[in-house]
Amino acid sequence: MKKLFNLLLSFAMVALCASCEGTPSDGDDQKDNLSGTISLISSRDIIRANGTDVATLSVLLTDESGMIHDISSKAEIYTSESDQPLGSVNFSTTKAGDYTLYALYGLEVSNDLFLKAVSGVADTPADPNKASTDFDHKILLIQHTGTACPNCPSVMNNLKRLAEDEAYNSKYVHIASHSYNEDDGAYSSAATILSSTLGVHSYPWVSFNFFETKEFLGELESMKSCIDLFHEPQASVGIAASSTVVDGNIYTHIELKAAKSGIYRVGVWVLEDNIPGTQSGATSSWQNVHSNCLREMVGNNRSERLYGKSVGSVEAGKTVATILSAELNEKWVEGNCKLVVFVTTEDGNGKMELLNTTLCPVGGSVEYAYN
Repeated sequence: MKKLFNLLLSFAMVALCASCEGTPSDGDDQKDNLSGTISLISSRDIIRANGTDVATLSVLLTDESGMIHDISSKAEIYTSESDQPLGSVNFSTTKAGDYTLYALYGLEVSNDLFLKAVSGVADTPADPNKASTDFDHKILLIQHTGTACPNCPSVMNNLKRLAEDEAYNSKYVHIASHSYNEDDGAYSSAATILSSTLGVHSYPWVSFNFFETKEFLGELESMKSCIDLFHEPQASVGIAASSTVVDGNIYTHIELKAAKSGIYRVGVWVLEDNIPGTQSGATSSWQNVHSNCLREMVGNNRSERLYGKSVGSVEAGKTVATILSAELNEKWVEGNCKLVVFVTTEDGNGKMELLNTTLCPVGGSVEYAYN
């Protein structure tokens, strides 16, 4: 009802202005006469309900030619709970809950924008070295597997040996993507999406970052060679994160710090350890308990789930923060869950490049890792 009232009021103001309008001078801003479809977007989907955490709002108008104009300074933004405009492009609140916002520009009304304000989300850890951007770098090593795969234990043995090698075990984060058989206790739809995206040809299979390969790379020396290829002495962005469970949801509060200016995306995947499952072809009893298993990829669409949500442009030496959430599935053991937090960017060829990654315990935190 308040939205309708505000729209009618806007219509009345436009009519009044039209009746009083004279001939515009040469100095008048012609952008005031724009018409088209308007969209309301936000830098954040989730903020903390602490009065200081801010979602920055933008109002964009697409005209008939398809050109996009930023009209944030000219439009009025409302919440569905109020008949008064925000008077700002920044939204914050001390009241936890779900908020609906919309924008008015002349007679045009935007889409509804949904924001969530949450209480109890932990701060990210303090930066132990604010003056530095010399970040440690970790790559993603993805094991594509399943309990019904009779040849998978050979790669499991190689991964165990790799994890015991001090020259390599600090250079990567290991994910087990159980996508081979659906009766596998560690199977997930997220794993099938990941394996299909990375072009898995057979099982077992091993991938690195988002690199799609046509070769089997599960031999120990092959994995070491790939780590040598992808690992950098310094990452272009660092990651600090905290995780809090509130009302059955895992909220991951992430701060990125850029060593190089860029347009970044940040993603969160949920992993679970210690999942029992009889492994076909097992050569040791430990192979019947599965860890680092991909349970969920956080995001509102396939692109966000795979490659992360955009946090926009970040200048070198600057930071940006965001919060991502995932529902805590009742079938998961919360104490066995952890989070992979990663940063990506688009390379010059339209593909996504993974820049850095880290592990964060559910209910815990991880600080910036410096060299």
